[in-house]
Amino acid sequence: MALTKLELIGELKHEINSPLAAIRNALYLAGTRSDAPDLQRYLRLADDEAARISAILKNANQINENKRLQTLDCRANAASAA
Repeated sequence: MALTKLELIGELKHEINSPLAAIRNALYLAGTRSDAPDLQRYLRLADDEAARISAILKNANQINENKRLQTLDCRANAASAA
């Protein structure tokens, strides 16, 4: 089965977000088990970068959804003009 570009973006978002959520949860749990300032700093840095990946995926998905809506609008306008 061939995926369109828009479908691929949706699939990638889902496939990356699942393990990313597990990584962020593990970072959070590790942070609750230690008071070492250096460790806390590294965990915070790792979580910030994971959050950045999540935001990029969210933005890509919003672009994906907007393109899909624009495509549907164009088709609806073309159908009504015919």
